[in-house]
Amino acid sequence: MTYPVTSNLLALSLLLAPIGATTEAQAAAPADLSSVKTYLTGRLSVQAVGTAQLVKGADAYYALAMAAGFDYRKLSASKAAVQAALREARGGWTKASPVYEEVEGIVAGVQSLSAFDVILDAGTSAAEGGEDVVPFDLRLPGGKVLPRPGNLFGVNEGTLWNTVGSFSSGVPFDVDADGKLGFGDRLPDAGVLKAAAAELNRQTAGLRKAAAAWRPTRQDVFGALVGNVPTVGPVFFENWKTSRFVLGGKTKRTDFVVISRLSDLQGNVASWEAMYRGLSPEVKRKNAALDTQIVAGLNSLKGYVARLATQEKTRRFTPEQADTLQAEAQNRATAITGRITQAAALLGVKVNQ
Repeated sequence: MTYPVTSNLLALSLLLAPIGATTEAQAAAPADLSSVKTYLTGRLSVQAVGTAQLVKGADAYYALAMAAGFDYRKLSASKAAVQAALREARGGWTKASPVYEEVEGIVAGVQSLSAFDVILDAGTSAAEGGEDVVPFDLRLPGGKVLPRPGNLFGVNEGTLWNTVGSFSSGVPFDVDADGKLGFGDRLPDAGVLKAAAAELNRQTAGLRKAAAAWRPTRQDVFGALVGNVPTVGPVFFENWKTSRFVLGGKTKRTDFVVISRLSDLQGNVASWEAMYRGLSPEVKRKNAALDTQIVAGLNSLKGYVARLATQEKTRRFTPEQADTLQAEAQNRATAITGRITQAAALLGVKVNQ
């Protein structure tokens, strides 16, 4: 998700390392950004495997529902087959979603790709409104149209885990086969799932095609970093604080309910590191100390989030603790962004702030 960088980045110049001198020979070679594109296209190929698996499960589930005349109580009697189909679909989603988080920083930050981030992961529904309402309607197999339903990872999540009432049949069913009815244990609406899975797979293919045609520039990569790193607090931690991973059953969120936003943030930091690796040699030639600070800052942020994600597996942070953790993470992100902004200026690259 891309958010504008706040103006307080200008004040960060007081925190940054001084810019050192360099020779013309040292500065001659341009940054090789091919590794950024290779990283992006490689991860998207894995995402496509996940969305294809999601489609396979969704189609199998739809066929079972059709055979039952879309009588979901009757459908629930085909327990093993339904569980297998939904396990396939959920498995595809849980494979594709975290992989997308590993490239979202690139997709959201590059102008030629950013529309896909709204469609796939960041866009809101028409009911939610705002500046990033998704630009598509979802046509179900029977002809019904869901206007501007929200981003596709969110629609599929809300359908597969039944957090959106209108995407669910409402019929209780032990989806995860653990012998009890718990979180997400209802039969999803087969038409919504089939349509949403197919559209997610189609848009993933579209993104792969656009990524293959992309020719990364320094402005692209610096812009993506400066646009995304500051979202650690206001996006990732804010989502996390209001999710079931912090609030439990009190949450009102319908998305980010399956995978913690701490895990999503780890994926995004990985994408930021991949982007900066392409710029690092050129920055290092200009100012080795500044390059070291940026690399160390990203690595430290990744480690900080990883530790929290590990702790979360055995405990639940209180909202008050989450506030404190958010402030610490944002301080780190703000310092990193300031240094990246300085590096861009050092290389003569203008980025929007």
